[in-house]
Amino acid sequence: MRWRRLAAATLAAALPLFLAGCLFAPRDPDGAPDQDETQWETPISTTIVLQNIKAALEGENSSNHRDSFTEDYRFHVDPQDSLDAAPEGEQRYANWGRDDEEHAVIGMFNDASSIVVTFTNVTVPNEGDEETSREEDYELVVSWSSGAHVNEEVTYKGRANLHMRRDDTGRWAIFRWVDRRIADPEVYQTWGILRGDYRQ
Repeated sequence: MRWRRLAAATLAAALPLFLAGCLFAPRDPDGAPDQDETQWETPISTTIVLQNIKAALEGENSSNHRDSFTEDYRFHVDPQDSLDAAPEGEQRYANWGRDDEEHAVIGMFNDASSIVVTFTNVTVPNEGDEETSREEDYELVVSWSSGAHVNEEVTYKGRANLHMRRDDTGRWAIFRWVDRRIADPEVYQTWGILRGDYRQ
């Protein structure tokens, strides 16, 4: 008889805990997707560096974009783009580093509803060295939801001479980007002009 009372008491104590577990089971939190969901691969080749830049821009992940550049990174705009931005052109592009790069893409993300990036290889790099370069024709198609081109889709074209370095862990990153025009600027502006629009 005593064991029955003990079993009943144990059941009575355990039943509320069991029901609470069933009724109040944890669920996945709501909210925006984590930026870490953007595709990222360890950049063990220069091609993967470009894949990561493409994924970061299309997925609006500024930290992944930043990680594609070295700490001493410098961007060099097409000389004519700088002249056309006179008188502030020199200041707009001078000493452009990794922080400026990150700031520019954050500004783009704030104004763009979508970004599509295409790289087309022009010069194959030699990845047997610790430093190499590769030329890429690029195209950015940006759908703007705000800013100077609100409700417009704008295509930017140019050629990038990308100088890359491999670190001690075997990871490649860009340490110099030399931007050049390949089209009539009245038709297609370069990525350099777009960068300059977002430097503060």
